[in-house]
Amino acid sequence: MASTPHFELVQAAEALLENAKKLAAVTKPGQDDNDLELRRDIARIAKSIAFETAPAIDVVKSDWIAPQLADVATLNIFIDWKAFDHIPLDGHISIHDLALAVDAQESLVARLSAHLLSTHKLHPGPSPHTLQHSRISPLYRTPHPVSSLSTVAVGNAMRPFAHWPGFFAAHGRAEPRGQTETPFAFAWGHADLPPWEVKALYPSYAQAFARSMRAREMVGGDTKCVGAGVLYDLAWVGVEARRAKEGEVVVVDVGGGLGQLVKEVVRDVDGLAAGQCVLQDRREVLEEARAAAAAVAGGGLEGVVMMEHDFHEEQPVKGALVYLLRRILLDYSDTLATGILRRLADALPIDNPKARVIIMEERLLDVPTPQNCLVDLVMFNLGGKLRNEAMFREIAGAAGLKVVGYFVREEDSNCVVECARI
Repeated sequence: MASTPHFELVQAAEALLENAKKLAAVTKPGQDDNDLELRRDIARIAKSIAFETAPAIDVVKSDWIAPQLADVATLNIFIDWKAFDHIPLDGHISIHDLALAVDAQESLVARLSAHLLSTHKLHPGPSPHTLQHSRISPLYRTPHPVSSLSTVAVGNAMRPFAHWPGFFAAHGRAEPRGQTETPFAFAWGHADLPPWEVKALYPSYAQAFARSMRAREMVGGDTKCVGAGVLYDLAWVGVEARRAKEGEVVVVDVGGGLGQLVKEVVRDVDGLAAGQCVLQDRREVLEEARAAAAAVAGGGLEGVVMMEHDFHEEQPVKGALVYLLRRILLDYSDTLATGILRRLADALPIDNPKARVIIMEERLLDVPTPQNCLVDLVMFNLGGKLRNEAMFREIAGAAGLKVVGYFVREEDSNCVVECARI
């Protein structure tokens, strides 16, 4: 058997203890939201110690037998039934009353609850056969974005993962090449449809997906567009926007969804007017964007031009200064991603060397973390992939673009790829 890298157990344990002391020194009783990076580092070291020291058979059992798989199943059904919503935030509920609230057999609810109690996702109440929230379980209540994100994690990840053997048997041991015949569509029983058309067949799931994407903290929060510490500074766009002719489009947010990015760009880039920006997406997405903006005073899209557009087709707005693609290409194969970029390369003005296609999304790390790999495999389910710098340069070049800037930070997996016409 090949030798494995040596694990420095004592060194890891000392680092864990040192970080634990640091956290304890600045944490009040019951507090769990401070020093998030330190907390993540503690959890990472603790997991590595557990993985490296446990007997191999116990590691396998923990992965496949207990408790993660049952956790996913139980949490998902409690979210679907809105069971967490019925547990008081300050108080408890009996299993009998919870079963009545979700219209389920009491013995079944007791068995599901027993698992969540065993993994500390729920806590026992003050008397037998009662439940109360843990510090984690309120996140699964319907109003919280984690609830929708958990539903999407099952639908986009776990469900297709479980169907991989059948998918590869039916479609070959290769990556998806087009918009159809993806693991996601196969798992949902509609292999001949693109993922978004499959979602449209299941309104409740489509709504959960939309809620998860609408939640700012779940999709990266505010995108800092200008100033110190920004990954890519768009201040130069404002300078050029002041020089633009009246009626000239400066920024096109391609596949911009509900307009989160273009709102932040208009807000932060001094000199750029909303009327100089175009938000493009499918008709049903733009309808939701209008409704979402109208529901909030000063919704942020006032003046922005909304345009129905399929980015696999010819780009109708020619000659804009900047075409933005945020979290788009990772959904698609190299062939389709190249096609999307080619449409934008063709739209770039020939007479303006400052014009750019700017790609913003998660990258494939040089040494991928488990989370980074997970995202990549979920993208595989949808027919896409994460990419590193070399992969971005390859698809850009094939589309008639050259990468003139590649911006990353060591502390996260985000990247900005700045492209110009060749």
